[in-house]
Amino acid sequence: MLAWAIRGMTFVTNLLLLTGFALLYDWLQRTQFQIQFLKRFRGICQILLTIGFLGFFQLASVFRIMEAHNRKGFGWSYLGFQIGVLIIALFFEKSRGLFPVASFLVLNWYWLLPNLVWWGYAFVFTLVLMRVAEKFGRQIIDRPLRYYPFCFLFAAPFMWANWVSLRGIEVGWLWEIFASLVVFYLIWFIYYELKLRNQRHALLLYEARQDNLTQLYNFRVFNEDLNRAFRDYHKNGTRYLLYTFDVDHFKRVNDRYGHLEGNAVLRKVAAELKQIVPEISSHAEAYRVGGEEFSILVFDVETQHCSANMAANRVRKAIGNLNFTTQQGEQFQITISMGQDQIDAEDQNYLDLYKRADKRLYRSKEAGRNRVTTSDVG
Repeated sequence: MLAWAIRGMTFVTNLLLLTGFALLYDWLQRTQFQIQFLKRFRGICQILLTIGFLGFFQLASVFRIMEAHNRKGFGWSYLGFQIGVLIIALFFEKSRGLFPVASFLVLNWYWLLPNLVWWGYAFVFTLVLMRVAEKFGRQIIDRPLRYYPFCFLFAAPFMWANWVSLRGIEVGWLWEIFASLVVFYLIWFIYYELKLRNQRHALLLYEARQDNLTQLYNFRVFNEDLNRAFRDYHKNGTRYLLYTFDVDHFKRVNDRYGHLEGNAVLRKVAAELKQIVPEISSHAEAYRVGGEEFSILVFDVETQHCSANMAANRVRKAIGNLNFTTQQGEQFQITISMGQDQIDAEDQNYLDLYKRADKRLYRSKEAGRNRVTTSDVG
């Protein structure tokens, strides 16, 4: 009874250690390091972590055998967890150098096993399975009907080699199969939970960057992109330009037709921008920067297919031609006023361009609305 209690406690402790390895391994892959050294050697850290845990389980197995005064083989207590470390390292995102290092470690494991004549065949078979796990790990682990059979197949040469080395098994096949199944399930469960966490994180990032109403990028992204374009200009000399406009008398639309119709207007304007912006430049993006105000950032002037004045009027006319129909059957159209400017060598701040374009927008409003004021015409 005491022996089974010790075995159970050892098993649970090893499960916790394997969980810690998986979480550390994933953290090394995904965390945003502030230290440049860690950024550069992220993959090496993953490899060292894998070597460390494989070595830990190996030494623990050896020490347990020595304590039992049985030097016939490397035992079974920690073999399943060594296999688990390899599966995690190969199935999760990894560095390019992991496969040759893992292959070398497995080669040494087979070679050092006593009483094993045909170890080379087992090693080659394992190498093939390791390559399959490395290339198709995500497709395998995402489908449990593939994952569990593959894991048992992956473990088979290790189990066979250890069984031959020990000249038979004393721990019991049922226990070994049960323990392996628990390890495989734990790996799948960790992978699945990490996948859900990453999906939730990606969704939160998307929602933080996307305007929910129009599905355009929001002001946060606009601010980041404008800053990035400013830095790129000073680093590489890439000239960029900005269009900014808002819907004329949008408050009247809300007051007369209601906010739901106003939202429909903004959505339709955004949909039109998504179609027309790629036609203006292959390197441009549209944003809803607030309320009824939108902006178009062309990251490289050289990619724009026409003059700024022509591009601005093209947007103005396209939006002006949109037709809107309320639920009561009333039809109406809208107009926009736009300002445009481009980066200036004397700009001291990335927002200087936005301020100039905004001033030109208000010139368009003061001149009667439904018009554009661009740097082409002063």
